[in-house]
Amino acid sequence: MNFVTLEEIISFAVEREETAYQLYKRAAELSTSIASRKMFEEMASEEAGHKEVFSRIDTDKAANHKGVKIPDMQISQYLVDVKFRKDMTYQEILTFAMKAEESAYKLYEAASNATDDPKLKNVLKVFADVERGHKARIEQLYEDHVLTEG
Repeated sequence: MNFVTLEEIISFAVEREETAYQLYKRAAELSTSIASRKMFEEMASEEAGHKEVFSRIDTDKAANHKGVKIPDMQISQYLVDVKFRKDMTYQEILTFAMKAEESAYKLYEAASNATDDPKLKNVLKVFADVERGHKARIEQLYEDHVLTEG
């Protein structure tokens, strides 16, 4: 991935968020349980919000972003990838979402490492932090509802 301009990065991020939004909307439509549907609808809504934020990003503010510490419980490392199916269990849904968010933040981190432009690097770090925050939220749900109750 080779980004040349800030506009290319923002366009890429907006496209990625739109893809995630569509994925979660479709997952909500196909979910058979109310809890699963609600969770995917919330995730879709968040992704739509992020798309809006990224499309209106203040590049100067993003360029001055200071990294944040987001705890990584690393639960996703120990889980097998799950393919999307209509009859997924809550645990499978959480695993699926966790892996998707993990892929997203790794993608933004890789893109950040691929550019030498400090401003572009920081913008991508902002995006990575947002996705890492999603993953942390899902990992907490997994711990609360699968590991503790399971």
